Amino acid sequence: MSTTLQIPTAEGVKAACERLDAESEATQAALTELFQLFPQNDDLRHVLLKVGAVNSFHCCSMFAMFDVARNIQQHAAEIDAAIQAGSPEVIEKIAVITVKGKVHNFYSFATKYCNWHQPNLFPIYDSRIDSYLWDLQQQNHFAAFPHTDLCNYAKFRNIMIAFRDFHGLGAFTFKDIDRFLHPHSAPPALATAETRHAGPAAFDFYAAEEVLS
Repeated sequence: MSTTLQIPTAEGVKAACERLDAESEATQAALTELFQLFPQNDDLRHVLLKVGAVNSFHCCSMFAMFDVARNIQQHAAEIDAAIQAGSPEVIEKIAVITVKGKVHNFYSFATKYCNWHQPNLFPIYDSRIDSYLWDLQQQNHFAAFPHTDLCNYAKFRNIMIAFRDFHGLGAFTFKDIDRFLHPHSAPPALATAETRHAGPAAFDFYAAEEVLS
């Protein structure tokens, strides 16, 4: 860690939310309305719309949108129940799929997809947030965890809860906090999840292209 990170505050999160609202109010309103209109995942047409919208808005560069959407629709009953309950296991159910014989793990996308369904229950993960949280943990010790815990969603969510509580941000949703974290974090030189989780089902995301959360 070469620089001192900006410590999150309620004022800083509020300012970040206001800034992003001013920059992309119509887009965020459109996604909010889309997920309100189609909260369930049993219709492939609706799932495709939501998957495409999240992939585009968050610049996930996910190459298998139809495969991901079909996987969600085929497991809709289980996924909808898990999202409603805030179960962290749903992330793996959405993220891990096989495309043309190869196992992929769209971990970052899955967290964003669930966040749009339940912003109070599912914090967003991406490589920039990974880097920020790990560096901040070493700076102010808001929680004790090994770096690899950020790639386990149940543990990652607990870390985010500890982060929120430590910095007095309980009044904000995880989506609000993400609006602060993303512009105050720097993209790592490499996709950190890939370097820490190599082999089958390695994380598929492109850190340099994830420009908006």
